[in-house]
Amino acid sequence: MTFSIILLQITLGIILFFLINWIGKHSYSLGYMQISIFVRVEEAPALNFLIRILSPIIYIIICSSVLYYFQLDKFVQHFYLVNIYYIVFRLAFNLITNRGLLINWYRQALNWAAIILLSYFVYSKIIAVKANLLPDFTSLNNELWIIIIVFLFHVTNNIRLSQDGTVRRKQNYLRKRYLYFKKLYGKKISEITNGGALEFISYAIIIYEDFNRPKIVRLAETLSFRIRKEPHTLGVMQVYTDKAISDFESVIKGVNKIKEAYNTYIEKNSINKENFQNFAAYWHIISDYNKGQGYVYEIQELTDILVEAFYCKTPEAPQPLFPIEMMES
Repeated sequence: MTFSIILLQITLGIILFFLINWIGKHSYSLGYMQISIFVRVEEAPALNFLIRILSPIIYIIICSSVLYYFQLDKFVQHFYLVNIYYIVFRLAFNLITNRGLLINWYRQALNWAAIILLSYFVYSKIIAVKANLLPDFTSLNNELWIIIIVFLFHVTNNIRLSQDGTVRRKQNYLRKRYLYFKKLYGKKISEITNGGALEFISYAIIIYEDFNRPKIVRLAETLSFRIRKEPHTLGVMQVYTDKAISDFESVIKGVNKIKEAYNTYIEKNSINKENFQNFAAYWHIISDYNKGQGYVYEIQELTDILVEAFYCKTPEAPQPLFPIEMMES
């Protein structure tokens, strides 16, 4: 194969990666399960299977049909490689963005093997022969198999899979990311927050933002900022700034912002032991950092997970969650 053929097929594989992510995001209300740092029940396993396995197959059928239509037959050579390039790119992306701990590698291996085998089968039996691309509706067998497939889909879509493995992977991911960031920024965070819940809100935001803006994305954002010179959110805590800052500087700015929001809440509400409300404080502090109901709920949930895993089981765990001593700091 020539370089132009390989380049086009690699490009189509990368496009498929972003296309499937987009489809998954907009199919969430239908039960599609995206990668997440939170444990969620997989409501529609059959739908997930169809999106992950059949989407690449449908994609190469459509793309090859378009190439045939424009008389670009040479680019269809070994077209099953498009899906292999897609798998390689997805694997590299997950490893580069530190998401390997969240992945069920056994299931992924089965998914990828199925995609490769189906891709090669479809290529050799259908795509490689132009005439086979169009469906044959002259036989009743087609309609019969469609009915069977729809029936099996609805049956398997009601299956609920065990979440034990997912829980373990996500707990392991959160533990390792927490310990990693604690090693990098723990001393400075403790110095600013004096410990307690503000410290864990800080870690929750760092882990959450790092998951959504991994290191490679942050480097691209910093490069874009240096070129465009426009204010932007930068660093591991995604702090809004008009000058380039490092991850460490973003942590200092971000944690100080969290503490300022806490102090503002304390002053406005004249908080004391009798009327202190954790939920209201959570909401004020997190929404001050980044508005949006979904963001607040997820940071609050992540904070609670970290507190339960690393703080509440220790003898020095403060009660209530936000220690009263912090009001005077």
